[in-house]
Amino acid sequence: MAKPVFISYASADTAVANRMCVALESAGISCWIAPRDIEPGTDYPAAIVDAVTSCTVLIVLLTQNAVSSPHILTEIGHAFSNKKRIIPFRLARVPLSKDMDYFLSMAQWLDAPEGCTDQNLDRLKQATLAALRGETTAGATGNKESPARLWHAALISSLVFVAGTIAYRVWPSHSPQIPVVKSDAKIAGSAPQTWLNPKDGQEYGWIPAGTFTMGCSPADSQCADDEKPAHPVDIPKGFWLARTEVTVAAYRKFAASHKVPAPPGDGNLPYANLTWAEAKTYCADVGGRLPTEAEWEYAARGGQSGAYYGPVSTIAWFTENSSGAPHVVGTKEPNAYGLYDMLGNVSEWVLDRYYNRYDVTSPAVGANVEQPLVSNAEAVARGGFWDSDAASVRVSHRAAHENDDAQPIVGVRCANDHERAR
Repeated sequence: MAKPVFISYASADTAVANRMCVALESAGISCWIAPRDIEPGTDYPAAIVDAVTSCTVLIVLLTQNAVSSPHILTEIGHAFSNKKRIIPFRLARVPLSKDMDYFLSMAQWLDAPEGCTDQNLDRLKQATLAALRGETTAGATGNKESPARLWHAALISSLVFVAGTIAYRVWPSHSPQIPVVKSDAKIAGSAPQTWLNPKDGQEYGWIPAGTFTMGCSPADSQCADDEKPAHPVDIPKGFWLARTEVTVAAYRKFAASHKVPAPPGDGNLPYANLTWAEAKTYCADVGGRLPTEAEWEYAARGGQSGAYYGPVSTIAWFTENSSGAPHVVGTKEPNAYGLYDMLGNVSEWVLDRYYNRYDVTSPAVGANVEQPLVSNAEAVARGGFWDSDAASVRVSHRAAHENDDAQPIVGVRCANDHERAR
């Protein structure tokens, strides 16, 4: 049964959230709170989406733990896009991420620096009752923002948070320890630099040098052994990476010049059915190369450290939204580097030989990266494909394929070391 109030909180704040819930329900306000209201055997993401969609008011317990949680951001975003009343119950003044700031910019806040006291809980009850009646939130203060920021919030919400599968399949971990990502260029708020490769007619995005943590993302409980150990990797030199997977149209140009059969179908679909060696040959022919596995993951993350670089249903074609087929490239939201379909649609060959656990002593970039050159070696494909489940389109997920095996689910996007315009 639908409940009018949804309580959003980080798992580290469970005790406070439960106290809030008891106080509200003692005043006759029915609340939905996890995990209490999730039926046994029910999928967590589906239950969250249903509860947020059906509620009238979302109360977010705003603490340092909540600010650090991508799950809280997703819940707030769904509430915003569904035009729910949002009440931030702020126990501490903590800096917000830009995304969270956008979504809460039009909310009226209940500041409770003294903590979850009886007096502040009474204020919360009154504010919630007022919100349920459609009145101005009692005892709240406005979050002062410029009209431009408010407009931006609405725009971002409409673009990013749409109805569908929630962008996390790792519910139990609500407060990840985010590693530092260092780059030689600011990502947020800056337009990606692009370059048109005349040899394949595809647009490439600039990926700056930097350092990141490769492998299992913080708080991701679905990591396989081959995603471990998580380890720091330095990308010492920037490079270009195609903004989309190689398309059927791009591969037709290659086929015509090499007198091989041209692939049929819509030219804007991603091209697959090529072996690792054929992918490597194609990239070299257009003046580029296969990205290394580390370069691919670094570029895919776009400066983010979570399991996805955005809500999965808005960034990837996967089993829950693809209808069992690949889609035209570039029709989902890009990451911060302006790259499309890094997750889902078709998997992508990378340069490295596959091993079932990372060897942190081996080179991750450069000429000495170990490649699957012997006949019994397996190669790595990244990103999942259109029929992958959400767990298999996590940014750290790895797939092993025989290097001479061409499959309709594996394509490629090329890297290029073309000199960057200064």
